[in-house]
Amino acid sequence: MKPRQVNSCPQHVAWVLFLGLIVFTAASSTADLPKQLKFDPIEFKTPEVETLELPMGLHGYLIEDHDIPVIDIVIMFRTGFPPDDRVGLANVAGWAIRNGGSAEYSKAVMDDSLEFVGASLETRAGSYTGQITANFLTKDINLVFMFMADLIVSPAFDPEKIELRKNSLIEGIRRKADDAGSLGRREFAKLIYANHPAGREATVGTVSNITRDDVVEFHNRYVRPNNAVIGISGDITRQQAIDKISEFLADWEPGEVGPEFPEMGYELSPSVNYIYKDVNQAYIFVGHMSMNSANDDRPLTALMNYILGGGSFTSWITQKIRSDEGLAYSAGSSFRASPWGYGLFTGSCQTKAEAAMRALTLLVEQIEKMDGEGPTAEEVRDAKESLVNRQVFDYESAARIVDRLVYYDITGLPLDTLEREFRVYQAATLEDVERAGAEYLHPEGLTILVVGNQNLFDRPLSDFGEVNVIEIEEEVDFE
Repeated sequence: MKPRQVNSCPQHVAWVLFLGLIVFTAASSTADLPKQLKFDPIEFKTPEVETLELPMGLHGYLIEDHDIPVIDIVIMFRTGFPPDDRVGLANVAGWAIRNGGSAEYSKAVMDDSLEFVGASLETRAGSYTGQITANFLTKDINLVFMFMADLIVSPAFDPEKIELRKNSLIEGIRRKADDAGSLGRREFAKLIYANHPAGREATVGTVSNITRDDVVEFHNRYVRPNNAVIGISGDITRQQAIDKISEFLADWEPGEVGPEFPEMGYELSPSVNYIYKDVNQAYIFVGHMSMNSANDDRPLTALMNYILGGGSFTSWITQKIRSDEGLAYSAGSSFRASPWGYGLFTGSCQTKAEAAMRALTLLVEQIEKMDGEGPTAEEVRDAKESLVNRQVFDYESAARIVDRLVYYDITGLPLDTLEREFRVYQAATLEDVERAGAEYLHPEGLTILVVGNQNLFDRPLSDFGEVNVIEIEEEVDFE
């Protein structure tokens, strides 16, 4: 039997196209433009959260989700600033907890066993917090808890692995010094936090000074149940979680000493700074301290910064410097809060050296405009829609919700911070965002840093004030 012929005559095709055109025209006549479409207000329903309290002093949160047989765990602990000559210790110690294996199981044995069942178990740490994370199928709970407990209670801290991490960090430090952008970001933070450990960064010397004893002391001091918060989500009940923690972490003992964070005072340090780098581009940074995460106006500054320089191609800084003037390869701003003191507001751009001072002028002008004139009602509306829609993803999984609860707890923020921020986004007015710009941006107190070759600049950097030249020492090996 021959296959059935499909009618493909020109008249048939024309008739189909004609009908399609009618349908399309009818639909188009009633369709609104995207901005005219109306949707019901976005509402969030947080899953039921259960609390965990363990005898060893550990506490935390759990969300049951039995849709798929997967469990996620995060244990977050507070850390602290190392001595001045050991900066980089948290990075080395956080990496070595997992990659040095335990007294019972080597890293290779753990890697092979976890890979075989498709599970992950990772550790890392910084100057404020460290964390242990795990993701695995429910059936492998005993295996993962066994390895995780061993890393928490009795890590091996293999000296060879510690040296491997140190060498890796040292190589990264050298590469960062060769990159003008990375160098600028590092030195800019130092300028802002000049009198606080938050401005320190690891060097070849400080990393070289780190010993295995330092790593062991770090672990013994900070990785303690009464200095940690645990979050569990997935295919597990509250009682099962308590039973497994009690079984595998029974030997995890509380510690006596927790981290101490030096108090940070709010300071504006207006200055003009320059670092010579033999490149054809200029890397420009301007900014100052921002705010503490507990500030109720934090969501308003997020809206303000979205309009100023955080909203990709629609933001003022990007639009003016990159799109309108064609001066910058990249341009934007960030306004980050910190729960430990004050965060950092940064406006930045990378441009050709011959346009450096023009780009710097425009960058400062946009900050002054937000501080004075402020945004339009339409810009505020667009920023609200974007940030509200973005926040939906913070509710996309039980694991992400639990991660946030653990973070809020460890940093002392209210557990309903996410919901509070969402309500502020929804209720924010033009006047609210104008106030945020006027109150939290300080054009008169800007710290300015330009990295590049000033001989190529379109005009002297000294036009912006007396220039402080920062000499960058070459990194050398320390035996």
